[in-house]
Amino acid sequence: MENAVKWKGFILPLVVGLAIWLLTPLKPVGISVLAWHMFAIFVATIIGCITQPLPMMGITLIGITIATVSGIFTMDEVAAGFGNSTSWMVAMCMFMAAGFIKSGLGRRIAYQFVRLFGKKTLGLAYALSAVDTVLAIGIPSNNARVNGIMYPIIDNLSLEMGSNPKKSTERKIGSYLIFNEYEVNNVTSGLFLTGLAGNMVALGLAKTQGINISWMQWFLASIVPGILSLLIIPFLLYKIYPPEVKETPNARNWAEQKLVSIGKMTINEKIMLATFVLAILLWLIGPKIGIDATEVSFIAVVTLLITGVLTTKDLLKESFAWNILVWLSVVMMMSQKLMTLGFFPWFSKTLGQLLNGMNWVIVLIILFLAYFYLHYMFPSVSTQISALYAGFLSVAIGAGVPHALAALMLAFCGSIYLSTTPYSAGPAALLSSTGYVSTKDWWKLSAIIGIVFNVIWLSGGLVWTKIIGMW
Repeated sequence: MENAVKWKGFILPLVVGLAIWLLTPLKPVGISVLAWHMFAIFVATIIGCITQPLPMMGITLIGITIATVSGIFTMDEVAAGFGNSTSWMVAMCMFMAAGFIKSGLGRRIAYQFVRLFGKKTLGLAYALSAVDTVLAIGIPSNNARVNGIMYPIIDNLSLEMGSNPKKSTERKIGSYLIFNEYEVNNVTSGLFLTGLAGNMVALGLAKTQGINISWMQWFLASIVPGILSLLIIPFLLYKIYPPEVKETPNARNWAEQKLVSIGKMTINEKIMLATFVLAILLWLIGPKIGIDATEVSFIAVVTLLITGVLTTKDLLKESFAWNILVWLSVVMMMSQKLMTLGFFPWFSKTLGQLLNGMNWVIVLIILFLAYFYLHYMFPSVSTQISALYAGFLSVAIGAGVPHALAALMLAFCGSIYLSTTPYSAGPAALLSSTGYVSTKDWWKLSAIIGIVFNVIWLSGGLVWTKIIGMW
């Protein structure tokens, strides 16, 4: 039986963690011994999440165990930490995503949009973009949206239109639709708080620094750069990476045939749709009636369980949801402890003093661009957020950036930086390996769209947040 532990992956986190620990006598005066030891364990844990001798859940469990044995945490604190509301919201939204796929509602929505708007290739691209946008409201897994719903539909549609990588006809229409889906998925991931698990990870870390952002606050701040991106990207790609086929009259017939084959809406689809609409309404008005976002996700999942759309076996099969519940809870426990022990306040104050005199807008721009392009080094959304978000946020706050603005802008960056590499996240890994888009084109187009994203979300985002009074 093959050993699942990659022992070499332990070397770097152990070396770095021990080195920081042993440098305790040389630590800055403003940091306590306990805070310094927590910092050593935290850094080693994050590096372990990158080298991955074990999956992230295993690494974080090792980290929190060491922190407990070291006397930094009590077991009561650790047990309480697994009750973190942000972690549970992510897990519950993952269960909702399972409901979309199992009921077939996501697929039906896609076919309907293709039927209505699929006469021309550009219109088809906008229709598929609209589908991803709708699904992103309640499916926080970009993998689930792309792998489970969007890619199978786009692939089948492309083959129907005579666009097949195996026959060297991918550029007819498939290449354009595949790359458009990749970039649009990055946009929709940032448009809604519930569009990407990483969004909730980021805001969970922001909460440990005293910053609370609601679902509606996120949407209000993201709506203009998000909609601009959704309007610009399909058209821009149509110009710089044009499909050979411009008219797609057969797409509507294809979608109609698919809708006929799956038949009328089932009771499970209707329940899923009603639950989805209810969740959206509660996310919008929840804060006004005393229901927070996590509570909404619980209400939705319980509704799906009671009505039989999902079963408890379905929930148990969602290993990614349980995995993220564990490792995110641990990372947030560690981050909160670094906050309460005074490490992040010291870090923020010290770097803020080094940037003293520099306009905070300039500081935010530098941090945003650095955060974006550092993703070339990370094959995971959540790993980078876990490793860098809290530190970057501390620097921004120390430099005088308005707290909510800093938290949101860096969190938005955590979605659009997916437009970097073929390994930027699960959807990129899947779509770049289908043969529809060459490796050369993938890198080139990603670089171009990445620049466009930075212009829209950074400059446009700053202007829009100024208009709505965030600074």
